[in-house]
Amino acid sequence: MTDSDLATVLTLLDDEHVRSILAATSERPMSANELGEHCGLSTTSIYRRLDRLRDADLVAEQTRPRSDGHHEAVYVSRLNRFELAVRNGSLSWEIDRQQADIADQLTELWGRF
Repeated sequence: MTDSDLATVLTLLDDEHVRSILAATSERPMSANELGEHCGLSTTSIYRRLDRLRDADLVAEQTRPRSDGHHEAVYVSRLNRFELAVRNGSLSWEIDRQQADIADQLTELWGRF
């Protein structure tokens, strides 16, 4: 990962609502509406943050079927751990992301038909 990626991640994590989205979606997949209620933000604000999180590969989009036969997009955190360390005159950092689940990929693919 480059320094610009570090700057992007640090900028994202500086936003309390982004941290709330990451924490909430680490427990279970949530829709933008559910995240809006959870964070007390408009859906537009949630989508803006989700776009930035997806661009940084910190959140993944999945498809959740509904009881009415339709489906909706839900989001799940891919961030397992972020570590920034300063030791012996040097700075290091590491991001641990969840691997994409093959079952989710197949569900998403199937949902396109």
